[in-house]
Amino acid sequence: MANFYASKEWAILVPPDVPEVQKAAGDLSRYIGLLAGSAEGLVKKPPVLMDANGPAPAAQVSVITLNSEGGLPQRNGFSWRTSPDRIEIHGESGRGLCNGIYSFLSSLGINWPALGQETLPSPQVANLRVYHILTAFREGNDDDRVFQPSGYNESSPVSISWRRFAIASAKELRAICKQSESFVAWAARRRYDALILPLAAFASRWMARKIGELKAIAAEYGIAIEAGGRELSALVPRRFFMFHRDYFRMEEGRRKKDHHFCASNPSVIEIIAKEGAKLFRAAGEARVFHLWPDKTAKTSPSAWCACPACRAFTAAEQNRISVNAAASALQTVNPEAHITFFEKPGEGNNVPLRPNLFKLEKLPDEKESN
Repeated sequence: MANFYASKEWAILVPPDVPEVQKAAGDLSRYIGLLAGSAEGLVKKPPVLMDANGPAPAAQVSVITLNSEGGLPQRNGFSWRTSPDRIEIHGESGRGLCNGIYSFLSSLGINWPALGQETLPSPQVANLRVYHILTAFREGNDDDRVFQPSGYNESSPVSISWRRFAIASAKELRAICKQSESFVAWAARRRYDALILPLAAFASRWMARKIGELKAIAAEYGIAIEAGGRELSALVPRRFFMFHRDYFRMEEGRRKKDHHFCASNPSVIEIIAKEGAKLFRAAGEARVFHLWPDKTAKTSPSAWCACPACRAFTAAEQNRISVNAAASALQTVNPEAHITFFEKPGEGNNVPLRPNLFKLEKLPDEKESN
């Protein structure tokens, strides 16, 4: 263990060639200043931010150095270590360096439980002026490749270790866009590496402009914008139910439109490809798409089709048939992009996957409308 004295005079050395760490470095300075002020019951000047390539700070000043390997943003690992007068925070990339900064701040007892909320250690704790923290901490994604789809390479945007936050509805996205800067700052502090926005939002001209603004703010922290969520059912629009009930799932001999569709119907596969291509094009530069089953249904058998043709397939296999159709369309629209889908461990293995599909066995955190 090492002692960290917030009240000491600190300088933060910031690499000028890592733009996505500038705001996180500002947070680091601000929160150390708040801790020092709480410890002494005063308003304390926060640590000064200095160019890491510029003149060195005075000898009596303790130093926090920030540095990055300059790797691809998919490499979001980091490490930090401490000594009484020097702290080093290292990131595999600019995104990883941001994660390292907020990991270090969390170790000091700072939390961001919800948007617009922050908690610091109590004055009783702060009055000690000493925070006992680990001498070293590391988090990385060295084992990612074993989880990747075939054809994975260093430029692939899909990373199993990324923390993703899914916005589940257009209504929620509209609310978030009204406070984009606060929301993105909260997401960065909670160490989310990507925000998942509803696919349909990209097809709206007004929302596309707002998404552009949100994307620009997210880029200041190296946070990626991805598209999709629980939208697999959306690829077979419910408007078809009136005249094409055979497109939808059968349950106890009756067609129902509440969840999913009839995955064995060739017309449905064509619709998935057509609707998917339209939405993928609307999403423009997005390189990661998510197509997961309905929340209440997931891959449970009763939420998938039980018509005579579909009975030959399990729920997971129907899911794979569907996402394969979408992946085929995406390959045509954007060969560099990938799709994630949800599947429980050990399921669906009888249906091979297209190389631009990526399996998730645990879904990201979600923000939903009330």
